[in-house]
Amino acid sequence: MISWITRRIAGSITFVIVSAILGAWAVATGHLSGEPTLSTAWGAGILAFAFLVSLAVTHHMKVKEQTRKAWEAWEANARAWQEYWARAYAMQGRRR
Repeated sequence: MISWITRRIAGSITFVIVSAILGAWAVATGHLSGEPTLSTAWGAGILAFAFLVSLAVTHHMKVKEQTRKAWEAWEANARAWQEYWARAYAMQGRRR
């Protein structure tokens, strides 16, 4: 079970890694001269892209968790109906 805090940690780690990789690339190619900041177009673009990637990662984790919970609920419901019908048919057979 993944909690919201786990998703936030994963999103933060993703943001740091993506912004560091893209920032290092931008510095190496001469587009930036330091850390990515919002004061330059390249820095703002890198931070925006890193934010979108981290958002995509956390959204994927949330959807995966919701799908797992829905599947478990469906299985529990199917088991409950199977037990219900098994008891109903057993009681019907005793009446005869």
